[in-house]
Amino acid sequence: MVKPIDLQEKFQHLSKAPIVEAVLDIRVVPSVKWDETSLQNELKKRLPDFPKHETMRETKFQLPPGKAAPVVEDFGCVGFKLHSSDNLHIVQFNKGSFVFSRLKPYQDWERFSREALRLWAIYCELLKPSEVRRVGLRFINRITINQSKVELAEYYKYPPEPLKELDWPLAGYLHHDVMQVPETAYSVNVIKTVQNVPGEIGLLLDIDVFMQNHFTYNELRIIECLEEMRWVKNKIFFGSLTDKLIQELK
Repeated sequence: MVKPIDLQEKFQHLSKAPIVEAVLDIRVVPSVKWDETSLQNELKKRLPDFPKHETMRETKFQLPPGKAAPVVEDFGCVGFKLHSSDNLHIVQFNKGSFVFSRLKPYQDWERFSREALRLWAIYCELLKPSEVRRVGLRFINRITINQSKVELAEYYKYPPEPLKELDWPLAGYLHHDVMQVPETAYSVNVIKTVQNVPGEIGLLLDIDVFMQNHFTYNELRIIECLEEMRWVKNKIFFGSLTDKLIQELK
């Protein structure tokens, strides 16, 4: 039987990988009481390399019938967003989630996962999650095209096409696939769209691999999830793009 996930499979290294953001998102049930002041002090002490702090607050807006002004309910601080000195790394320590982002230029998986796990270990020390409810790995790719007209078949193996009966030109697109990885708990959201800015066209390939099976927190299981989701992400990425484009990204 062919294994659904083969962690021994090797993928090509792309020196010009079009990744604009890589994100790890872990949603949990903490086992300690939320203490805003204590957490903020600990983060400042433990993460001097993340000097920029933002307080995340949760608010609810309601407009009662017959009222001219909305009623605002403030639920207080629900987390902290920290930025590294170079603004390339962003991490969120939230009540029920840990989120780590690497912005472009993306370096490689080893450095991304090492930094993510370093920060995740601090999150676990401070909030002591008892249960994991979701693990997600998302890679947003932007392929820059410096020309006014694009033949999508040169970039995507399965490009969107206009209705042949009408023969109208395709001015834009938004394609969304949801897939289930056989014999696993992983699902994948794949979004393809286009982003136009003056002078260039950007093809966006957004790959979001996630797992929502609840399990008791286990560090080794988190690491295993990351490696498996990375494999799924790579299969989608290399399976979506043409060989010609892959060669250009090397």
